[in-house]
Amino acid sequence: MIFINKKTINKLTESHREPNMLICYSTPQSLSACTSRAILLLNNDRIIILFLNLFSSKVVEKVEFEVADLQEQKYHSIYLSSAIWSFNIKGQHWRFKIIKKIIPLGSMQRDFLNFLQQNILN
Repeated sequence: MIFINKKTINKLTESHREPNMLICYSTPQSLSACTSRAILLLNNDRIIILFLNLFSSKVVEKVEFEVADLQEQKYHSIYLSSAIWSFNIKGQHWRFKIIKKIIPLGSMQRDFLNFLQQNILN
């Protein structure tokens, strides 16, 4: 996360982004994850997970799901620092730790979490 900033995030996501997608940087915490760093892209219809290499400089794998297929969603806010979002889909459990404020990313993290809480969580 040392090298992450808004310009890097935009560069890594530009070819994967769909209209009205919100973006956040996260730490996957499940066995389904292939790396320990990820970018989540989310709109009302789809979630795209971009797994990053060790230095967060390259996308190594892309996973896509329809939001309507997400099951057993859970959201836990951990004080002021971070949130945990987890869900099941197609027999796999996914869990992400999302830091609420990463200064070089501006409001990206907050905007993503607000959208998630207002539009996606059921």
